Amino acid sequence: MDKKIAAVVVTYNRKNDLKKNLKCLKKQTRKIDRIFIIDNASTDGTEDFIRNEINDPNITYIKLDTNIGGSGGFYTGVKVAYEAGYDYIWGMDDDAFPDEEALNEIVKVIDLKRELACYWSNCNDDREFNNPVKEVKFWMFVGFFIPREIIDEVGFPRSDFFIYHDDSEYSIRIRRHGYKIYKVRDSKIIHRSFEERDKYSKKIFGKELSLAKLSDWKLYYLVRNSILMYKWSEKGKYNMMLKVLPKLFFKLLIFNKKQINIFVRAYIDGVMNRAGIVLRP
Repeated sequence: MDKKIAAVVVTYNRKNDLKKNLKCLKKQTRKIDRIFIIDNASTDGTEDFIRNEINDPNITYIKLDTNIGGSGGFYTGVKVAYEAGYDYIWGMDDDAFPDEEALNEIVKVIDLKRELACYWSNCNDDREFNNPVKEVKFWMFVGFFIPREIIDEVGFPRSDFFIYHDDSEYSIRIRRHGYKIYKVRDSKIIHRSFEERDKYSKKIFGKELSLAKLSDWKLYYLVRNSILMYKWSEKGKYNMMLKVLPKLFFKLLIFNKKQINIFVRAYIDGVMNRAGIVLRP
């Protein structure tokens, strides 16, 4: 492949993770033509680090005026890289640490398959492969790889989700346009956020119930965007509204009743199609 590849990294107040991420990107055996760093208004010295310690003409640093979340960051990054003319965009969070062969493994698959499609690095240590690649319905914005021809038709990621399910909505939209998403087994990325999170847990009638501990603002976007990511004509929306989210509501009744009002507000906003930034960290 002789086409130009840009990496897009969205960061917010994780300077040390970003340092490690950039080291990994620079070590790729398949050279990245440009790295776009989208900084969601970090206050931890990220800007000083980039401007004073990084001396690389192939890095473009864009600091946003305010934190517009991961969804706003990826919208900005994909748009900037696309408008700069890059043929492929490889995107990820700042706490994603690609193996040095991660990008090259995607390029090898593309050269072999010769199919206009999207690809996804193996960022969650997935071992359920019968072949080097497999088709998936959803991806995460960690190691997602998209050609500009698909962006031409599908558009950019949504900017108004803040966090959660912006990646799911984009994958649904990609498949809605008839394109496939392939996960690449050997394109390995260590994703720090994939580590085990704090959970509530309790046994009820001999059955173990658990629930991830989320702040109010994270719970809000998780619930609301679970509904927003589907169209009303899609079964997934009704599955979320009538099956998946009621189970979450039941768990909140057991583990954290104080967040019921957040859940209800988010559920109503999802049904009413209200996107945008509502709560902040």
